[in-house]
Order: sequence, then structure tokens, then C-alpha cells
Amino acid sequence: MLTLLLAAACAPTSTPTAMNDALAQGESEYGVPRDVLAATAWALSRFDQREGELNKENGVGVMDLRDDDRFPSIGEGARLSDQSAGEVTDDPAANLLAGAALLAERAAFEAARTGEPVDTLEEWYPVVAAFAGVEDPLVADGFADQVFDVIQRGLVFTTDDGEIIEIDPQVTLWRHSQVAGSGRANKFVPAASSNYTNGSRSSVSKVVVHTTQGSYSGTVSWFQNASASVSAHYVVRSSDGEITQMVGEEDIAWHAGHWDTNSASIGIEHEGYVDDPGKWYTDAMYRASAELTRDICDRYGIPKDRSHVIGHFEVPGCSSAGGGGSGCHTDPGSGWDWNYYMSLVTGTGSGSSSLGGTGLADGSYGGHFKATVTASSYGQTDTCEGDLTGAASGGQLYLNGTCRLKNHPDASGDMKITWTGAASSDTISGQMLADGRSAEWAGSINKDGAVTAHITGSKDVGGDAGVLSYDVDLQVAM
Repeated sequence: MLTLLLAAACAPTSTPTAMNDALAQGESEYGVPRDVLAATAWALSRFDQREGELNKENGVGVMDLRDDDRFPSIGEGARLSDQSAGEVTDDPAANLLAGAALLAERAAFEAARTGEPVDTLEEWYPVVAAFAGVEDPLVADGFADQVFDVIQRGLVFTTDDGEIIEIDPQVTLWRHSQVAGSGRANKFVPAASSNYTNGSRSSVSKVVVHTTQGSYSGTVSWFQNASASVSAHYVVRSSDGEITQMVGEEDIAWHAGHWDTNSASIGIEHEGYVDDPGKWYTDAMYRASAELTRDICDRYGIPKDRSHVIGHFEVPGCSSAGGGGSGCHTDPGSGWDWNYYMSLVTGTGSGSSSLGGTGLADGSYGGHFKATVTASSYGQTDTCEGDLTGAASGGQLYLNGTCRLKNHPDASGDMKITWTGAASSDTISGQMLADGRSAEWAGSINKDGAVTAHITGSKDVGGDAGVLSYDVDLQVAM
């Protein structure tokens, strides 16, 4: 895991740089801060081009550019970045640069409106809100809040191509607004009245679990589009489990593609894509959604079992086996952990610690780590240790620190270590980045909120170093 801790013993392997190069070019050529561009792309797509396929809202690529006349559009982004529409559709780096050009255009509009240049990160907030391409200011600000949450907490993310995208945490960064509350619906943003049926029903017998096949903000905006002819009662965000209610429970949302099911159910959409569950189906999402489903079941007397809490794929009315509804949907897909989800719904899962649902309290954290690494080819052990600082928010932990090899200080210099993790009850797991190389880690959360981890193992890195054995201790407290 800590292969870079023996920098004198092994040469670094090459890693893809397409996204990081595009992020740097977006800043140098268009003046969009790298972290703003990176956080926007992560929030919209997790840096996935999806081979140029349209999502439900006609969005394409890592910047979710629209394949129609709505902003942010592929055509306008291609023109501003001097690329073809085909390049922007097919190539993730080209799509990112087109998005950067569109952000720069919106920054110019904002500067003209205010009479002041857009210089600081804070001043990019309304630009990011405008990039959401939605008319409702609550939805636009909600998207900007999500992007600025990522910048505030930091990010360590590995793309499908093995490229590591990193944002340093900025704990004191200003935000426009705070997300209200936790657990059940955080806000109400009404869907267009043409996308659901007014009703006065007082009984419900099912909950239907969906996947948006698009972004959170895009889905909320789509349900507000009067021509969409689709809606759901609730939409759940991947990163932190925020819930937006869009249709009153007494009304019939058009979510299942089957009238009898719609009439008797409440639909919950979950941000993400069926074929990328590892990127989108987070513990925060599972827990927030399960709490919502449990509350619905309790209020309507719905049995908390898989006959009454179903996936879209289980809705009748599809002409082919395995589908759901008139559109033959398969969501939430095989990657949805039904056993875990239902254990949370019924309350028979691992439960929560004294700190609440995530087991990790929000706030500033600090700590210390020490690593010992041995290279088999040299029979030599080296150590590295340092302090960690950072913060936790919504069950996510982000920490930074540096250390210097004891036996090879001149060869290594100060090496940056970044830890990021997600809490689940009294355990925490995530990823560590050491000078461009990443590895998974896991630990526990004590009742007083302290995080401890002890990781051991080995990795054959080849070359002169051979097998590296490692032993890492991590201690963090509020």
C-alpha cells in the first residue's frame, strides 16, 4: 500500500493523466479553478463519459452536457472550446474542456452582471449554480452546494482508467447555504403538475426503489420539466444522502410505468447508474433512503419485506422477462445490496453508534500515522510518520498529512499522504493516496469519536523492490 514510502527502492509506475491534464488546461486556458472544475465533474458524472450515451436528461459525458438546445449544450461547448461535437461526445477530456469553456462563459456573464471579476472560489458559486442549467434557484443552489461541499471536504477518486483525481480539503471554505437537517426529506421542490396525478389517497401498499440513470440535480430538474411525463415522490443524492421530495405522498407520481403500481406506491429515485453501483450506491445513500422507507412503512402500515419494498425491475407490465414497468427497466440493478438495505429498513442491521447514524460526527479532525515498509529484495525496513489534519461531514472523513523517510530522507523529501473514508456504524473504510499511488484501508470508530486503523499486508511491485510488506497505524480524534 505504501509503496512510495520506499521511494529510494522502487521507481514509480506510470499512471494515466488525461483527466488531470484536462483539468490543468481548463484552468490555464479558460481560467476555471481546477478544483471547481474537478468537483463539478465529480458531482455530475464521477468522471465517467459513459461512451457518449445519453442519460435520462439528455446529458452526455463527464460534464453532463445537453444533447439538445438547453444549456449547458454540447454544441455551444464544442464551439467555445474549438472542438467538434463528436469529440465532445466521445472523448472525456474534450467533454471536460467544453464544460470548462461553458463555465468560463458563465463567469464572464457574472462579471458583467456584478461589474467585478470572478476571482475567488466564493465568487464561482453563482457560476456553478448557473451551470446546473435549471430555472429553479433552489435546485441550482443545491447543485452548487454539492460542488462546494466536495471542495470543502476534499476528494481522492480513482477513475475507471486508473487515474487519481485529488482535491485538497478546504475546511474553512465559504458556502452559500447549509443543507437542512438529515434523514428524511431535506427540501421540497415540486415536480411539474403535468408529470403526476393529483389525488387524495390515504393508503399506500408498496415502496418502489429506482435508479435515476443520471445526476441528482439533473433528475430534479427533469421532473420539473413539463414535457417529461415522469416523476417520483423522492430523489436521494449519492454523496451524502440528501433527499428532495418532489410529489406529495397523497398524489400519484408517474414513476413505475404501471398505473396500478403507481396508484398504490411511493417511488424513491436514487442518484446514479445501474451499471456503476460502486461509484454511486454509497452507505450514506443506503441509510438515508432506508430511513425514509422505514418511515413510510411505519406511517402506512406497510410490511417491511421484499414483497412490499420492491425494485423497479419487479413492477409488472413489461413485455420481456426481468424488466419493470412499460419501459422494461432493470433498476436498481444487481449491484444494489438488497440484504443490507432491508436490514436498515427493518432495523436488524448493524445499527448505529452513540454518535448517530454514520458513527462519525461532523467536525474537524486531527491525528497521527506511522508506517513501516520492508522491501524483500533489499531486506531493508524504512519508516515514515506524520500528523494528519482534516474534517468529517456526512459520514465522510478527509485527512491530509506529510512524512519523510527515516533511512532515506534526502531521497524521499516530504511526501504527501491523503486519507479519505466513509463511515458505516462503528467502522470506516476508504482510500489512501501516497504521492500518486492509492490503496484501500479500513478501521474502526470508537464511542468517543476517535478513528483507529491498523493495516498490514504486502504487494509485489516488481522491479528492484520486489515484494513490499507494510504495517500502518492510524490514530485520529476530534
